[in-house]
This record gives sequence, C-alpha cells and structure tokens, in this order.
Amino acid sequence: MSRPAKVTVEEWVEIGLDALRHQGFEALKADSLSKARGVTRGSFYNYFKAVTDYHAAVILRWKQLAAQNVIVEIDKLPSKRAALHELLRLAFGSSERLERQMRIWAENDPLPRRAVAEVDEMRIAYLKQLLLDNGVPSRSAGTRANLIYDCYLGCSMRRSLTEEELEELVQELMRLCS
Repeated sequence: MSRPAKVTVEEWVEIGLDALRHQGFEALKADSLSKARGVTRGSFYNYFKAVTDYHAAVILRWKQLAAQNVIVEIDKLPSKRAALHELLRLAFGSSERLERQMRIWAENDPLPRRAVAEVDEMRIAYLKQLLLDNGVPSRSAGTRANLIYDCYLGCSMRRSLTEEELEELVQELMRLCS
C-alpha cells in the first residue's frame, strides 16, 4: 500500500482557503482537513503548532490575495484612469465566496476580524489615492472612496452582477470618480 504524498505548508494553506470558500470557517480543523487530504493529523501539526497558527497562515494568504496582489497588478497598468477602471471591474465583477466567508468568520473571531479591517483600510486608502491621482479633489476623495467601497461590500455580499449590470455600474462609478 502506498503512502499518501506529503502535504507542504503552502498546500495546507491552499486547502484551508478552499475549505473556507466552500464550507466556511467551521471547516478549518486539523482532523477534518487531514482526513479529507488522506494524511495524518501529525502531517498537519508538522507545520502548525496549533490550529490558531494555521488560521493565521490562511488569513495571511487571504490578505495577499484580497488586496496586496491586486494592488501590485493594478499598479502595472499604463495610466491611473485605466487602473481605476480595472479596479472597479475586478471588484464589482467578482462574486467571491471567499470574501463572504472571510467576513462571516470575522464576525465570530478577532483574528480574522483584524485582518478584514486591515484589508478594508488598505483597499480604501488605495482607492482614495487612485481617485486623487485621477483628479478628484482631496476634500471629497475620502468620502467617495468610502462610498464606492461600501457599494462594493454590498454587492459582494448580495449577488453577482450580469456583464451588462457590471458595465453600467462601472461607468456610473467612473463618472463619480471624475
């Protein structure tokens, strides 16, 4: 009988993100994740001293995916106007279950709550800077950034937009950003 392949720390984190996305934060337990992967709990605890350490690793990866990596990619675009447009399309065009599940988890646990607050702060600050770079007066850039972000949160928690609805919303938001 062959032994199951060893699971790396990165794979454990990706397994956690997938479990969070599809099953919620309750699924982030060493026993259930190990069984689903066909490995022993010892394999899990080889990398993580406690489940809270694992949760911290999953949350850190979510922060990278949710904000840091997006900002790096958006900043590569040729103009600030294109960056703003693409950011709005990405934000409002995705129906990300992981975002919803992370926010549900944050309602129940201070560790993800801090991470969600940090990501929200980072996203709003980045959006505000893009608005400033696109000529929005500084006295209203913060208000507009918060308004757009609150609209994003409402859409992400509520439903997916059709392609037509997305384009109409992005165009309206771009007018707000002028």
